[in-house]
Amino acid sequence: MADLNFIIVTGVATKDAVLRHRASGIAKAEFSLEVERPFTRANGDAVSDLFLVDIYGPLAERCVDMVQQGTRVMVVGMLNKECYVTRHGRREHIVVIKAKYFRVLRGDVPVLRQLPMEALKTDHWTEALIVDCIQKCSRLFTE
Repeated sequence: MADLNFIIVTGVATKDAVLRHRASGIAKAEFSLEVERPFTRANGDAVSDLFLVDIYGPLAERCVDMVQQGTRVMVVGMLNKECYVTRHGRREHIVVIKAKYFRVLRGDVPVLRQLPMEALKTDHWTEALIVDCIQKCSRLFTE
C-alpha cells in the first residue's frame, strides 16, 4: 500500500524565484517561502517557518515570471528530505517542498481568515477540525 506525502502551504516568498537547468535540461525553479504559524512567542514576536521550494518543468518557467520577493503564494506538493555536504565536510539535511502546483494569491485571502486559528494553536487536533480546515482550504483553488 502506498503512503501519502501531500502538503499545502501558503506564505510569502522571501526571494525571487531563480531558474536553473538540470544536466538533463529540465528547468528547475527555486525560492524560499516564509509561512507564519498561528501563534506568537510569549514576548509577542511572530513565529514562522522557512521552506525551500523546488518546481520543475514548464511550471518552473512560469514560476520565475510570477514569484518575486514579497509575493504571497500557495504551494501544493510533497516534502522531501535532502542531504548535502557543507564546505566544512559535514553532512546536513534539509526539508524541501517539491511543488507540483503553485498559485499566486493576490490581496486579502478570505479563506485564510476563516480558519479556526485558536483551535489550530492547540497540541491536539480533532478529526472534525481537520475536516473543517481541509474543506475551507479547498476553496483556495477556486477563489
